[in-house]
Amino acid sequence: MSKRYNYTYNNLVEMVYLTSQNHSERISHKFRDKNNKMLSKKYSEYFEDICYLAYSFLNNGINKGNHVAFFSNNRYEWTITDFALLMIGAISVPRGSDTTPIELSFITNHSDADKIIFENYKYFSEAFQVFPEDLKNKIKTIFIIDKYSDDKNVFENIDNQFFNKIIFYDQLLEEGKKLFYEEKDKLKNENNVKPLYLKLINEIKKDDLATIIYTSGTTGNPKGVMLTHRNFLHNVKNITPRMEPDEENGELTVSILPTWHVYERTYEYVALSCGTTFVYSNLKNLAYDLENEKPTIFVTVPRIWESLYSKLMDKILQSGKIKKYLFYFFLKTSQHFLLSKNYIQNNYLILRKESFFLKPLFYLFHILRLIINAPFSYIARKKIFKPITSKLGGRLKGAFSGGGSLPPYLDNFFNALGIKLINAYGLTETSPGVLSRSYRRNTIGATGIPFSETYVKLVDLNGNPVEKGQKGVLYVKGENVMKGYYKNEEATKAIIDEEGWLNTGDLCVQSFNGDYVIVGRAKDTIVLLGGENVEPEPIENKLKESELIDHAVVRGQDKKNLTAILAINEDNLKKLMEMLGFSKKEIDENLQKDVIEHPTLIETIKNEVKKLVSKEHGFKPFEQISKILPIKNKFTIGNELTQSLKIKRKYIEEKYKDFIKKYLDKD
Repeated sequence: MSKRYNYTYNNLVEMVYLTSQNHSERISHKFRDKNNKMLSKKYSEYFEDICYLAYSFLNNGINKGNHVAFFSNNRYEWTITDFALLMIGAISVPRGSDTTPIELSFITNHSDADKIIFENYKYFSEAFQVFPEDLKNKIKTIFIIDKYSDDKNVFENIDNQFFNKIIFYDQLLEEGKKLFYEEKDKLKNENNVKPLYLKLINEIKKDDLATIIYTSGTTGNPKGVMLTHRNFLHNVKNITPRMEPDEENGELTVSILPTWHVYERTYEYVALSCGTTFVYSNLKNLAYDLENEKPTIFVTVPRIWESLYSKLMDKILQSGKIKKYLFYFFLKTSQHFLLSKNYIQNNYLILRKESFFLKPLFYLFHILRLIINAPFSYIARKKIFKPITSKLGGRLKGAFSGGGSLPPYLDNFFNALGIKLINAYGLTETSPGVLSRSYRRNTIGATGIPFSETYVKLVDLNGNPVEKGQKGVLYVKGENVMKGYYKNEEATKAIIDEEGWLNTGDLCVQSFNGDYVIVGRAKDTIVLLGGENVEPEPIENKLKESELIDHAVVRGQDKKNLTAILAINEDNLKKLMEMLGFSKKEIDENLQKDVIEHPTLIETIKNEVKKLVSKEHGFKPFEQISKILPIKNKFTIGNELTQSLKIKRKYIEEKYKDFIKKYLDKD
């Protein structure tokens, strides 16, 4: 590990400036233009583009302390905009372009932003239609990244007077470039005079506000999380060593997550600090980019891993019987090898006190199993799994999963293939890093251990500490904890106590060998009529192992038994009907319905649920599902799903309340 990772940066812009100096000729970013042609930038060019934009922003009225709403997806312009605003000392208020116009209106108004950056014409026009007149009048300037639009009528209903406020990025960058080089020429003849960008960097303090990120919560209006340079730098300092980057030779990462989201944003800061090359991708190009760009590090969310798993399993299921048998045989032996290896290295979950007398026997068992499975595991990784791992580029030294709970079947599957899938946990309010596993301590099934300089504790509902192996609410303290919620002191006090401990609202267990496991949300705990407490998330994760089920919502508060709303994959539902001998007419009729009501299909899906949520898989009798409501998967971000692809329970229950009443709550 390079000593440079121990540097204490004064601010985020100083960090990227030093990286551009240390790795000036290395490729910083690769991205596609509107013609799908791949372009690239060196770190020296990247920092210059940041300066161009910062100089032009200053020239167009953005100053230190201004709040700037910033609505765009991940792209090269996103990152230079982020650092340009940081360089000026302006506060960005970011969101993705799939956010609803009404929510954008709320965020812009509540954040006191008077300048807005939109990704394109279309998005601007859609948002503009719902902005109230007083908000329209408050907005001084609108910056648009993409000048051209396929939709020629997007401005039909927009007042021409509003056009005077619009400035396009091509104009901004050209103007900034001119100002940058004019200054450069001027400074050639002056001694000991710093350029404007260094003066601006030196003025930024660690406790200056960097951004306000509005959380896409599962209920109510989003809250504005205020994060400072210090918050992010805490993560850069303490996450980077755990990723063990090769600064000398450089790392390459494929970026797929929305950069406005704190998980991807902080990861990019971490990766930038050590000169990583970014390839900006999208869902359409992800498979191609993974295979051809050959990343060494890949960071994403469980939903993407679920998608990759489904595609891989589809191909395996379509292969011949012998190939299929061989794959499952080598997968199982590889899983046994990995689990035994971890056991011997004391790298496994211990949630109950181990028997002093039985431990030597377990140890001997795992040594024998390790020896027996070692040759099979070696063959599997070198030969059998090679075609699969090559689809992910074949160079991955680490893949990180965060932004939600990693289902155990994905954890076991990818790690057994030889891909080090490393779980991580955090939240917007902690910038976000709290826990993660590492290359050396990749405990299957665990969430991880705290990052350095991050303090955690588990307490019961009365605030008393809980013992190892017992469930408690996770509290976090450290320089990663947010400044507070913008204009919401009441909500801030409700989540951060006087000593600085932040209540995550997540339920967690600490194992006897120090690993932490997130087991659910305190507010999501279901209390059945018989008094049994149920955490829905582990059940939902198990249900999603089925190829039929894309999402699951387990419910049952104050009921006798658990029930579940299941979002069914339409393609796999069609395959099921074909397998069951449905006629083309019957298939078409069933696919047209939003709710699956055919008795044969319901019975088949219910049998699938019973197999998954069973005693054999470690579920208690009261955790089993008594009734199901299968619906076609039409879950979308901003509606049924949050921006980080978590389900909005209350929204879903409200949307399907009539069907819930008819099929689930009926005695």
